[in-house]
Amino acid sequence: MKSSDEQGRVATNRRQLQAAQTRRDIILAATRLFTRQGYAHTSVTDIAREAGVAVQTIYSSVGSKARLVTAMLDEVDALSGVPQLAAEITRSTDAGQIIDLQTRLTRQLNERCRDILAGLRSAAQVDQTIAAAYADGQARHVAGARRGAERIAELGALRPGTDVDTAAATIAVFLSIDAWVQFIDEHGWTFDRAEQWLSSSLRTLLLAG
Repeated sequence: MKSSDEQGRVATNRRQLQAAQTRRDIILAATRLFTRQGYAHTSVTDIAREAGVAVQTIYSSVGSKARLVTAMLDEVDALSGVPQLAAEITRSTDAGQIIDLQTRLTRQLNERCRDILAGLRSAAQVDQTIAAAYADGQARHVAGARRGAERIAELGALRPGTDVDTAAATIAVFLSIDAWVQFIDEHGWTFDRAEQWLSSSLRTLLLAG
């Protein structure tokens, strides 16, 4: 028999998992509606109906409609393990590993968050609010690529003649959402194959022999 404390912890963990899943359901529902209807033409009531929850649940779980857009980006980071992998990149003293970790980070982002990213990417074409959020996500990506390039430079591992700006741009382009979409959706590659090729290619292009 479990003690009352153990039972309480199990119940708390269960509630936390349920709350996290409810939050994801709301974010995905908002993403779908923003894509179909546009941000301005989607109400909180619409989102609640799509997610199968009460309107108050949206406010208590995520917040206002405007907050939902920011929450989409936060959810992408959390689901793809961005904070953990970014910390590993900062600690690493191996340039090849840094490239591998950056490739893995963007692989997990695109593999685990395809629905959210696809919704943001599509809605950004027609809605200014979503476009601003998508641009913020792109800015995070570019900043991450630059941090990786700077770390490789600090280790003295950049290929001769390659500066930090060139390395950062190369990483950002090779590991962009568009690159993953083309490999996976347009050319039918697996994520394993794309990850291996991208990492290997970046090593060849950027690292000293």
